[in-house]
Amino acid sequence: MKSIISTILFTLVLTTGLFAQQNITNEKHERLLTHVEGNIFNVQFLNNDGNVVQEGQYWRDADHFKPHGTWLLYSEISEEVVTKATYEKGKQLTVETNINGKVIKADRQHLASIRQ
Repeated sequence: MKSIISTILFTLVLTTGLFAQQNITNEKHERLLTHVEGNIFNVQFLNNDGNVVQEGQYWRDADHFKPHGTWLLYSEISEEVVTKATYEKGKQLTVETNINGKVIKADRQHLASIRQ
């Protein structure tokens, strides 16, 4: 009897977690690339309505474009900045994001410790 109850509880816990997950799909966004000067290019990513969802700059290094400068990610439901990140020729220096009204910041040292 104990094993039956344990099995039922285990099944309920397992299936509750499975049904609670959200499906997230990555959408392709139109990209507008504009040459600023030298190796620097501005980029904007637009959603299907033509609204900017992300913008920043690239540093051109031979045939590769690396994130550079300040990057902003906007909310899909408002025009508020959700995430702000800074880069220097492809290396991420800082990130600042807003989760449920709370601002979370990380610098280069903190980001390096997370990636290890």
